Amino acid sequence: MSAYSGSEHLTESVRSTESQQKLLTDLLAARQLLETHPSARANLQVGKILSALGDEQSASRFFDRALELDPQLSEAWFQKGLIVSDQGDWTKAADDFRRAATIFPDYATARLALGEMLLRVGQFDDAANEMRTALRLDAKMWGAHQGLGLIYLQQGKPELAMEEFKKVLSLRPESVDAKKGLARAFSYQHKWSEAAGILEEVVASDPASSEAASALGDALANTGARTAAEAQFARARELSNNELNRLRAQGDRNWGVALRNQSKLSEAAAAFRRALADDASYCEPHNDLGEVLWLQKDSPGAFSEFQAAVACSPDSASALNNFGASLLYYKHDVEEAIEQLRAAIAAKPGFAMAHLNLGKAFAAKRDFPSAECELRSAIAIDPESASAHVNLGLVLAEKSAGSSPDAEAEMQKGLNLDPQLRVMIPQQYLAHLTGQ
Repeated sequence: MSAYSGSEHLTESVRSTESQQKLLTDLLAARQLLETHPSARANLQVGKILSALGDEQSASRFFDRALELDPQLSEAWFQKGLIVSDQGDWTKAADDFRRAATIFPDYATARLALGEMLLRVGQFDDAANEMRTALRLDAKMWGAHQGLGLIYLQQGKPELAMEEFKKVLSLRPESVDAKKGLARAFSYQHKWSEAAGILEEVVASDPASSEAASALGDALANTGARTAAEAQFARARELSNNELNRLRAQGDRNWGVALRNQSKLSEAAAAFRRALADDASYCEPHNDLGEVLWLQKDSPGAFSEFQAAVACSPDSASALNNFGASLLYYKHDVEEAIEQLRAAIAAKPGFAMAHLNLGKAFAAKRDFPSAECELRSAIAIDPESASAHVNLGLVLAEKSAGSSPDAEAEMQKGLNLDPQLRVMIPQQYLAHLTGQ
């Protein structure tokens, strides 16, 4: 996670059911406020809640609307920068963070974020200026010390870099990145014993890093510990081969996604299978392959892949949702489906489709209050979900043992969004809807 990100505490807080529900309640209230007072700050608030819930695509649209209404809203520029930086467009992110800092010059977090983006694109002097400004505004901003340390390393100033990395460790003693930087600074000064001691800690914290293993091998070799050095070099070669296999697998997966987007399902399935052959520990292609097989009506094959995806990556919201949906629609195992869908929502509280599927699962066991709650959550996150509106209408009708104004209103909203969903609505309810 980037040093400037303000969402770290939110990531942990949304794990509990209570805090998830509060975010969804806040989202519904923010949307209602937006309907009556469509201001820039109302759009900003909806976007921030959606971002905290993990729905960055929708959040970005609300930040754009906020800036259309008030281009001087620095927080909206900052939030846009966070999303763009997560997507890897560092130049665009720098532009957004710069706008935020220009509008509000004392915005320390925006200064740090801008400095980090400038560092990533190689503008070291400008990056250092932003880091120093951030520290003048907030002396405990450890990320600025980390950034300055990296800049000093690039400029061939290891003594100054060491001072900065030590400051990071005084604020965050377990920072692996700071330890890596400190070890590099020792190595640049040929202080091999000191570098080896730090790198042993790094390797213990990050055992999958070929770079750390290789650096430790180099430091040990320079201290004369040849046997230990060779062991680290061997580990580095093995890890490097694993990384190459992962890169090949990622290439195959990316190609598979492109083929799936072109509706070339058989070719996409073959690409996802190649990705799994390249790297059996790569989890995402199992989920991708399952989605393709589901579209091809191969329910048993899809179920097996979703099951493998969850076993491989038990915190993947997408895999948990797909596995839960296949348990519900293919295996008709409602209780297990509910468990998996709840796990999907715990992993990503803003996952509208998981809330929708969970609502359907509760409706299947005739737990209509719980179904209503989940369907309303889906609508709060995605008001344009036609299926959520129709299913909510059906649940409200079941709760009232017949059609009701609220039920009809929800079904009508769904049909207005997608008329093809009329096949989901029983005739006795359909007859009451406008124009039916």
